[in-house]
Amino acid sequence: MDHAALARPHDPTDYIVPTLDGSGPKAAHVPKEVTGPDASWNVWPLRILDGCREPLVDGAADLRGVWECYEGPMKGHVERIEQAGNRITITTGGLVHDMFCDGTLENGVNDTAGIGGRRIRVAARWKNGVHKLRPWNTVVAVTRRLDPANGDVIWRYGRRINRLRRLTAPPFDHPATRAAAEAAGTLPD
Repeated sequence: MDHAALARPHDPTDYIVPTLDGSGPKAAHVPKEVTGPDASWNVWPLRILDGCREPLVDGAADLRGVWECYEGPMKGHVERIEQAGNRITITTGGLVHDMFCDGTLENGVNDTAGIGGRRIRVAARWKNGVHKLRPWNTVVAVTRRLDPANGDVIWRYGRRINRLRRLTAPPFDHPATRAAAEAAGTLPD
């Protein structure tokens, strides 16, 4: 798959990182989401935790925002991360991984490995600012953390290391993103 060719989120509000002031519903009161049966890599679902401003739990790094991989084997990959309380959602195109970080399979990811992919169950937790994912609650297979030197996300996927930078606005000069915004009627003048 050519990650660089896929659409980025076209809604400018996806790029705004809201203040976590405690207003709105608690993360536990927002229904969990999964990848839909008609999901597409070029169509991003609405934000799941929109309006939820619950402060992050102790030990959680603030990874919220839209991130693009600029270095590593997943170069071109884009993901939107939402967080509130002990919950994190990681969305890339129509693929949604929504989880509570309590170390259990019950509250972790229960979804597909990719659009149309095999079923996965993943336990998630925070440890010293590192988001750790354990498929089937076995070994840590995926981690995400902030690089204190520059604010990048360092995403380890198996043995592969990727670096992601935060995007601050939709790249409407990107052909697939422009097409998605035009299709949704949200392309600015």
